[in-house]
Amino acid sequence: MVSHQKRSFYGSPVQAHRAWAGYAAFLWVVVFIAFHIYWAYGGRLGFGDASHSIPPAPTNGVEWIYACVVYALFMGGTLVPLAIVQAWGRVIPGWLLLSACWFGSAILTLRALASYMDDLVRFTGLLPNGITGLTYAQIFGDDHVTAYMLWSSAAIDAYFLLGGILYGLAAWHNRHRFRKKSH
Repeated sequence: MVSHQKRSFYGSPVQAHRAWAGYAAFLWVVVFIAFHIYWAYGGRLGFGDASHSIPPAPTNGVEWIYACVVYALFMGGTLVPLAIVQAWGRVIPGWLLLSACWFGSAILTLRALASYMDDLVRFTGLLPNGITGLTYAQIFGDDHVTAYMLWSSAAIDAYFLLGGILYGLAAWHNRHRFRKKSH
């Protein structure tokens, strides 16, 4: 008889519906990284018609530290969703994997929600410069902000929210794998 189950972290059968979120989060991060590579080589899709789509290279110690933290998050964020569902992930403590997955979910979700809140208070006029204190011209680096730029920004925010949801689902669906077994 052919089994339609995958092998879990500890070798016991796990239904495929528990692994899908880890694979979906991994696919999300692969697309995320692919877009960053595309942008690094001059790609414009996703930035609307902004004239300056790529931030400049780090120029001081604080900017370099920030860049290194972001790169470390990229690397960890790429491995965690796969490690949570693959057998090779057992070399990493389960509490660390789940914590990293929940952390990724929180960071991505908060990034999206903060951007939505910033846009909302700016759009409604409650805070003309949003919660960041920046005008749209300062955010986009252009004096003339177009609807295309705003829609592109909203799409990027939605993509961050999707990532947060997928990382959260990966942690939620796979939390049982890391519970201590009672004897």
